[in-house]
Amino acid sequence: MTPARPPDREPAWDDYRLFHEVCRGGSLARAAAATGLDKSTVSRRLARLEARLGVALLTRTREGLQPTEAARRLLARLEPVAQVLAGLDAGDLGPEEGASGLVRVAVTEALAPFVVETALAPLLAGQPALSLEIVAGNATVNLARGEADLALRVVEPAQPSLRRVKLGALPTALYASRGYLAARGRPRRVGELRGHDVLLPSGELARLPEAAWLAARPGVRAVLRSNSMPALVQAASLDRGIVALVEPWARRVPALERLLAVPGLPPRHLWLVLREDAAGRRAVRAVADAISARMRAALG
Repeated sequence: MTPARPPDREPAWDDYRLFHEVCRGGSLARAAAATGLDKSTVSRRLARLEARLGVALLTRTREGLQPTEAARRLLARLEPVAQVLAGLDAGDLGPEEGASGLVRVAVTEALAPFVVETALAPLLAGQPALSLEIVAGNATVNLARGEADLALRVVEPAQPSLRRVKLGALPTALYASRGYLAARGRPRRVGELRGHDVLLPSGELARLPEAAWLAARPGVRAVLRSNSMPALVQAASLDRGIVALVEPWARRVPALERLLAVPGLPPRHLWLVLREDAAGRRAVRAVADAISARMRAALG
């Protein structure tokens, strides 16, 4: 007769699911509210999971709980499992395989190419029955009115009816092309920006803190303003000046070189937001899970 497995080696499905919920909400309190547990129970079970795996999974920062590198690897493995479990909870026991139908994804114009390249194009390659609509723009869409099924935002939504997932940080720095730097010199400190040409967001984007900061630098010359960040990035790539850009995007523009971080500007966080009723659709869950897994990896 095979001996029973020791209690500390029993599968911890609920602990893994709870860990996934904490990472999705970004705090013990949200995970507790979503699961009906109290915070102390959530904390105790996370500690039990860390002891079982022998690694630290979460670190506490001023911005909230942040996953460790081990946690990001674990999340990547859990995402497919979480998708299956969510489907079972929603009654997805039909014979069809994969996701189908139209899903509308709202994203800023600046992030749209990054999201398509990182998450949505690979998803479409494996889901032939899925159809996507990218709602790109700088204005916030109203999910409650059905303007989109899910959205990517850099500000956490206040509405409690919306499900939200923190995907990662978006630090901002100054960038310029090699051609511009060869002709005009490389500023290595904030004071050395004097005399340089800068490319500035306009319209709604002018309210971005990095835009206001760069515009206020003494002695800079604004040679181009636009409410389109891709236009500013293109101008920077063509040697026209210095632009403030989130680092994950800038790393994918070969023509640009990082100069220096914007002082005193903490990283913004990227949030995946969706309505609870939309989350019950197989296709919406597939898109949300793909964005969550791939964007976390890209921003990690």
